[in-house]
Amino acid sequence: MSEHDINNLCPHFGICGGCEFQNISYEEQLKKKTEDLSQLFKNLISLPILVCPSPEIWHYRNKIDPVFSPEYFENPPPPGTKRKTVLGFKRHRKWYDTFQLEDCFIGPSGLPDLLSAIHPWLRENSYVAYDRRTGQGVLHALLLRQTKRTGERMLGILTRQLDLNWDSLINLLEQYFPCKNLYAGLYTRTAEVSQAEEWHLIYGKPYIYEKVLIRSSKTTFERTYQISPASFFQTNALSAENMFTQIYHWVSEIQPLHIYDLYSGMGTIALILSNLTEKIYSVECIPAAIEDGKNNAVLNQISNVQFYNSTVRKFLSEKINESDNLLPTNTLAIVDPPREGLTTGVLKKLIQWLPNHIIYVSCNTKSLARELPILLEYYTCQDCKAYDLFPHTHHIETLLWLSKR
Repeated sequence: MSEHDINNLCPHFGICGGCEFQNISYEEQLKKKTEDLSQLFKNLISLPILVCPSPEIWHYRNKIDPVFSPEYFENPPPPGTKRKTVLGFKRHRKWYDTFQLEDCFIGPSGLPDLLSAIHPWLRENSYVAYDRRTGQGVLHALLLRQTKRTGERMLGILTRQLDLNWDSLINLLEQYFPCKNLYAGLYTRTAEVSQAEEWHLIYGKPYIYEKVLIRSSKTTFERTYQISPASFFQTNALSAENMFTQIYHWVSEIQPLHIYDLYSGMGTIALILSNLTEKIYSVECIPAAIEDGKNNAVLNQISNVQFYNSTVRKFLSEKINESDNLLPTNTLAIVDPPREGLTTGVLKKLIQWLPNHIIYVSCNTKSLARELPILLEYYTCQDCKAYDLFPHTHHIETLLWLSKR
């Protein structure tokens, strides 16, 4: 099983809630996921659902965001006890207890080297985690991104104040864990998250870059994506490449006149499909993601993707009113919703709109199974695949091609 095996588990396995199945062989994990999918969709999809394995099963994630927290005590400590600063993840089912991180076998490689820079920086400057109980401390979280195809690293530190000793950290990073850039993320709220209110570039160039390679029977090409601290990008880039290639293959067969990429994020899929259609409408409600998409369209010299900063429900309502429910023939909608799924309102609008084809990218099989009976009243499932974007966890990405009856 490559670098690690089931006899060489992560030091935090069983404590961390990130991985559930590191003690099970990868073959057994795939078998279990296949059986679970078959059971869940047995009365909905007659086709077998093939689970495509991840090209890498260790250190496959390109992003992690551990938090800085005050030390937790099971029983209240004596008054005046100074709580140490802990950098890590939450204990399984204990959101209030952060364990000290040593490594992460599914996170970016080289994490111990990064910690060799971070901990001395904390000690030298007496920086401590923000404590909601006292209102003291400055640090909230750490954001690490590390691309797969280019190997570039981005580091972000979420903090309540920006005037920290960054030169000291930069020197330590150069020694232990070289990064292309360093960001400070200003965060003045109290929740432990990695979403800054504003990001400030401290060192290096503004972006890191990732490449996505598409290989089909007829063509091989790549797209380049610039990534900022706030960007959304699939966390398992190499497995996502396989999924994107399958989408490209299906769209090559459909040959749609127009594509509507709903919940498009930074336009990753839209830019991959740009040479297969006349026009793509890329719809996303997060302004920063739209800005990323526009920048990446320019970077890849793509001009037929039009970006809309809108909720999917609002966009569909406007399109329905514009077209009197009449779409151009051979229209494709790609939906890649968050874990909650399409929601009842969006599902109703999509059915009212009734595009000729739908490609559904789902990260939550339960929400997909809940929505599929409604979709199958109007559509036939032409093909289906599943991609293991999350080895050692119960999560899986499901891909469906639906054609109007």
